[in-house]
Amino acid sequence: MIEINMSGKVAIVTGSASGLGKAIALRFAQAGADVVVADINIEKAKQTAEEIKNLGCNSIAFQIDTRDSESFSKLIETTTSELGKLDFMINNAGIGIMKPIHEFSTNEIDLVVDIDLKGTIHGCKAALAYMIPRKSGKIVNLSSIAAKMATPASSIYASAKAGVMALTAALAREAADSNININAILPGVVRTEMWEKQLNEMAGENNEEEKAKIFASFTDMIPLKRPQEPEDIANMAVFLCSDLANNITAQSFAVDGGATI
Repeated sequence: MIEINMSGKVAIVTGSASGLGKAIALRFAQAGADVVVADINIEKAKQTAEEIKNLGCNSIAFQIDTRDSESFSKLIETTTSELGKLDFMINNAGIGIMKPIHEFSTNEIDLVVDIDLKGTIHGCKAALAYMIPRKSGKIVNLSSIAAKMATPASSIYASAKAGVMALTAALAREAADSNININAILPGVVRTEMWEKQLNEMAGENNEEEKAKIFASFTDMIPLKRPQEPEDIANMAVFLCSDLANNITAQSFAVDGGATI
């Protein structure tokens, strides 16, 4: 039987107080890794860290605004001083604002790009500054199927997430000589808090029946005819950081039930 054992490893997962990030953080802990829960919501981050500790692994909660590059330097410093090292960096933190481009304010455009793309850049830069001298480490960036599908109302989000794919491929080439693997995951239709916000805008916050219909319209476009679960994305993240994926780098993997075929 093939098992992924990450005992003795240390992972940072940004945006891991809830949603996909939380699922990823918990899956790393289930594999035996110690995990830093990095999120702007420190109270929820502490709750996730406690859940990880209950699984028998070390965990610390760290408040971070991924738009601030200096915060990442402090994050790496805290991780290595308290947990001893850094093996895996998972740049998951992100937001989604979906509407026609002419309805975007300049501040909204900046917010999406600053968090979804520049935040990932900051995370990669800080992690590589630590990993390159040690010639060891793996980075996983979260993009989106929106980067490939070009759906209406997703122009700014899709642009930022396409940038994450390009960043991943270019940095993987840069870091290959240092024995560092960098890959990206493109989550499909996963009903996280981000999705709930969009459904509330489209159907109304208390209209559960209409929200279900809208969500079903998206899942109907998936060849497997079902949405993805946070655990599906978490499984891919753990796999890409495992020894099973030692020769996989510079790739972007859609976990989407075939939606981007």
